[in-house]
Amino acid sequence: MLALPATMSGSYTLLIEIEMATEIQVGALGRFAFDKGLYTYTGSALGRSHSLGTRLTRHLRDSKAMRWHIDYLLQKGEVRRIILCENEIRLECLLNQALGSRTKGIVIARRFGASDCQMGCPAHLYYHPDHDRERLMEEILAVYSSFSANVRCYKFE
Repeated sequence: MLALPATMSGSYTLLIEIEMATEIQVGALGRFAFDKGLYTYTGSALGRSHSLGTRLTRHLRDSKAMRWHIDYLLQKGEVRRIILCENEIRLECLLNQALGSRTKGIVIARRFGASDCQMGCPAHLYYHPDHDRERLMEEILAVYSSFSANVRCYKFE
């Protein structure tokens, strides 16, 4: 589905839309109420066995084992955009913190996607009630561009 080299490592942000307010049991993390609207989830795929292509294709699949927090959210939400940058170092937390700060993102579920975070991220998922899709995209691209010149964006409508 995504034409990415099998060995490409890097960081990514999923722009996810939830079309109807819902409650979701997020594995052992707990049950949370997610309002209708736009969310961003930032992650990474580093190393030989975890390429961006493999990770993102998995996120887009409907059928999968529930392994990560994002798997539970994606049962109810739709990925509308994927923004990524190729890199070999861990930028996930820096991108996430910059994005949350720039957009004034709201944390709905503390530690969501950040169970192993060593940089103090409250979560790697933010809710953006005051943004429309295009404005949020501009903000995400501005954050990514400040970290890397090699930024790609994929749209899913």
